Amino acid sequence: MLTDAWSATTPSGVLPPGVAEHFVDSGGVRFRYLSGGAGSGVPLVLLHGWPTWSEVWLPVLGVLGRTHPWIAVDLPCQGRTSLLPKGSRTLPGYRAAIGTLIDGLELSSFALVGNSMGGTLAVMLSHDRPAKVSRLVLLDAAGLTPRLPRRTARMYLPFLIPCFFRAPGPASVRKLLTRAVFSDPRFADQPWVDSMVTSWRPRERRAALMDTAFALRRPDASVAADLKGLRVPTLVLSGRDDVQFPWQSAEAASRTIPGAQFGAVEHAGHFPMVEQPAEVARLISGFL
Repeated sequence: MLTDAWSATTPSGVLPPGVAEHFVDSGGVRFRYLSGGAGSGVPLVLLHGWPTWSEVWLPVLGVLGRTHPWIAVDLPCQGRTSLLPKGSRTLPGYRAAIGTLIDGLELSSFALVGNSMGGTLAVMLSHDRPAKVSRLVLLDAAGLTPRLPRRTARMYLPFLIPCFFRAPGPASVRKLLTRAVFSDPRFADQPWVDSMVTSWRPRERRAALMDTAFALRRPDASVAADLKGLRVPTLVLSGRDDVQFPWQSAEAASRTIPGAQFGAVEHAGHFPMVEQPAEVARLISGFL
């Protein structure tokens, strides 16, 4: 049974026993990441989706960390990691920044696990460092289609456009979480709403989050053309109820990746590791 600390998926200042918080300067960015785990399994590097933080992985890592050491990174402009310069808030900009951090960690071999935007980056980094990435797990990854689905863009525009003028309030955040992120609206609880409201309040960080959101619509945010060139064992997972990137598109992408496996997570939306952590941990563990 997981403790409350392992079950938490939002920043609270209380980390589970055995989890350490780190800050390191790399590639002009001050990164924050969490580390923990044990055992002789392949180390895991986990990349969250926009616009969240490392803690989304904790319920999964409460299980996987029993056999695998792990590192969960706050992406630039998100969580407690510093901002990228304005001109670098693109997927290639993120790719370069995360790459410098991973190189600095000096891991000889590791598995990459990415959700949403973190999944796009995981594909990119697998191409950049094929000798080091031993396994790849894509969880409701963005960028698997040539263009961001129009439906997905329409979901976010009512949230994003007012952010040009003011920080989003609790009602706006809760509406986004229930319509676009979670299958079960009970997961759009007060800690999630409060954490997102807090993260979007500072003007400079809000601008960076918005720049990143609109960058996801650029052609260079897609890795669809790169999937057939992947040469790393890959597991593609998708929440059955993901309304942003339907599971059918993830399954189709998995057929493009040589030898990839596919799995759908029932009763989960865009963040299955939050809504169904036991099942996600089981699927990832079996793959690893």
